[in-house]
Amino acid sequence: MSGRRIWEVDLDVIGPITIQSNISFKSEKGFGHHQFYSDIQLEDSQLGLKATITAYAETSEIAETVAYVYFGHMIDVLAFENNIAINLFARNGQGNRNSKYLTRRRLEKADFIESFEIARRLEIEEPRLLRAIGWYTKGKNTENTFDRFLSYWNVIEILGKEYHTETTRTQNGAKNMIYQSFLDYFGTEYNWDFPQGWIDDMYQKRNEVVHGGQDNTVEAINNFSGLVPKLEEVSHLLAMNIFESKYERSKFQYFDF
Repeated sequence: MSGRRIWEVDLDVIGPITIQSNISFKSEKGFGHHQFYSDIQLEDSQLGLKATITAYAETSEIAETVAYVYFGHMIDVLAFENNIAINLFARNGQGNRNSKYLTRRRLEKADFIESFEIARRLEIEEPRLLRAIGWYTKGKNTENTFDRFLSYWNVIEILGKEYHTETTRTQNGAKNMIYQSFLDYFGTEYNWDFPQGWIDDMYQKRNEVVHGGQDNTVEAINNFSGLVPKLEEVSHLLAMNIFESKYERSKFQYFDF
């Protein structure tokens, strides 16, 4: 790390989360000869948490970017694991929420360490899965119906393209890859908790949104928003099933003796 300056980057973690007392620990970054540790300090705040992360970089701008990416991957995993919306901001008042969450998930030191380790492993071993989890978090963090739809569909499309058994049918495009991925991770169609033709319908809706063909009347938007909860549920379940097929969750458990 010689030649690089050490910076402390302050970030606000905004979401329905809380901790009982301040948490401090070191987290591994990188692998092999490029592996080093970053100091993490967390304290409770009215809107979530305040975080301070050490970053090694030439300039403050690079340090902040590195901290956002590194800490942001952990936040993506934490939000995905708890199925809640968590936002990350520089500590300068950029967050637009000004009232405390009435219901909050109490987190422990182990929750953060385990999420850091999962993100670190996925970054090198299953980057597409980590990318999909990031899109899921984006979907949780927006109120725009069309943006939520595209975020959750992106989860399914990324995972479907990457995680499926190769067949003659999967050579014929993304929809067939997604269909096979569902067979691989959900079982036969009899076990699917959505109607026949659902993949085709969602794919068509995705094309309408991307290419500007959707109806923007109030009634149409309301009907479209009704599709989002099932899409969110399926995208989360697919990502979770793929993760659990690749890793034993017990291997990530942290015990603070």
